[in-house]
Amino acid sequence: MTSNRRILVYVFGGLSLLMAGTFLLAPVGVWAWSGINYWTYDVDIFSGRIGYTRYLFFVPVGEKIEDSALTRALQPEDYAGTACDWHRVLTLSPGVQHSPHYGFHGAIAQIRQLEFVWEMGQFTPAARRATAKRVLEVWQKNKNDSAAGHYIWAVADVAFRSEANKRNTNETDLPTDKNSKF
Repeated sequence: MTSNRRILVYVFGGLSLLMAGTFLLAPVGVWAWSGINYWTYDVDIFSGRIGYTRYLFFVPVGEKIEDSALTRALQPEDYAGTACDWHRVLTLSPGVQHSPHYGFHGAIAQIRQLEFVWEMGQFTPAARRATAKRVLEVWQKNKNDSAAGHYIWAVADVAFRSEANKRNTNETDLPTDKNSKF
C-alpha cells in the first residue's frame, strides 16, 4: 500500500471512530447540553403555557406545548391576541442532574406552588384567575421569576389563614401591591 493511501485509510478510520463514538456516547450524556442529546422546557409569560422540545444531534425531534394550571385558571380573553413570549426554564441532558440557570428557572415550580396554594386555601375561580393574571404581570414586568416568588409567598400566607379559618379564599382576600416587593 502506498503511503498516501495508508494516510487516507488512517484519516478515514479515525474520523469513522470519532463519529461512532459521538453517536454511541450521546445518549448517556457525555456532552451535556451540547445539542447532541438534550431537552428544554420553556414558559410563555403571556399565557403560562409550557413548551417542551427534545433534541438529538442538533435537530428537534419532539415538541409539545401544554396549558399549565396557571393557563387553565385564566379566561381565553386574558391572553387572546397577545404574541407568545417564550423564555427558557430548563435545559436537561441524560446523566446530568442540573440545568444552567435561566431568568425563569423557577417558573414551572412557581406554577406548581400556586396550584398547591389554590387547593390548600380553597380559592374561588375568580381568586385563581386574579392570582394567575398577577403572576403573569410580574413575570412580564420584571423579565424574570424572582418577584413572582415573593407574590406567591404572600398568596400562600392568605391561603394558610383561609385554611385555618376553614373558609374559601376570595378575590378580595388577595395581597395588594402596597409596600410589597412584587
